[in-house]
Amino acid sequence: MKTLLEKLKPEIIEALEENRGEYDFSITDLYEELDDMYLYSQLTIRQLRDIILYADVNEYDWDTIDWKYGDKLFYQEAIELAI
Repeated sequence: MKTLLEKLKPEIIEALEENRGEYDFSITDLYEELDDMYLYSQLTIRQLRDIILYADVNEYDWDTIDWKYGDKLFYQEAIELAI
């Protein structure tokens, strides 16, 4: 299973890296936290806020599904069922 850091969309990583000069410690800390998580539901409100803040994400055009599943930030893995 991939970590949330590995699932982070390239445009989010690019935006975080653009702000690294100003927020290096916070972004590095955020990357370390995401590298220890596997599910969107593991994120705290603070961590979600930090991603949105440091990646300059416009969350005002998000719908309920975007908040519920994090589709604007992360790639979702397909669930493989063993039958």
